[in-house]
Amino acid sequence: MTNTKKGERLKMSKKIIIVYKSVTGFTKEYAEMIAQEMDCLLIDLKNVTAQMMSDIDIIVFGSRMHAGMIDGLKKAKQLFAQSKASQFIVFATGAVPNEEKDTIDEMWKNNFSSEELQGIPHFYMQSGLRYEKMPFSDKMMMKVFCGMMKRKKNKSDKEQQFADIIATSYDISSKSYIMPLVTFLKL
Repeated sequence: MTNTKKGERLKMSKKIIIVYKSVTGFTKEYAEMIAQEMDCLLIDLKNVTAQMMSDIDIIVFGSRMHAGMIDGLKKAKQLFAQSKASQFIVFATGAVPNEEKDTIDEMWKNNFSSEELQGIPHFYMQSGLRYEKMPFSDKMMMKVFCGMMKRKKNKSDKEQQFADIIATSYDISSKSYIMPLVTFLKL
């Protein structure tokens, strides 16, 4: 057996769990794709315990970006810290297109300390908006924001595009967006 094959077998034997928090379904869909691709466990954050995580090598946590914050991240970090797992990885989903690097980088800075940004691998996956599945408070907040954007005079082209995009539900998710994370996990 060559070292490469032996190394590949050892890497694939690591226990991985995908823990997710999903409100409108995008994060759950991405989590399911990642779990299928990696042939690993998948569990909703509300059903996981630090003890469950202790039997795992790598914890991958995914949730939505909501008002600049990653929903449930604090709880996931606490559970990881209480567990015996060796690595914590995060993915966030959101309506922001992948090309909006500055907005995404700002979101990471809102959620991680400088040390965490260096030590916790993190990935972003654009998804979309599903008004029909949003909690009432989120839906109202978005509608108020849409109304403010609509009334704003002298909008830039970018602001106008943004206002148009958030006016209705849409889906810009793609299985291809999980590949950077999957590739990282397979290293």
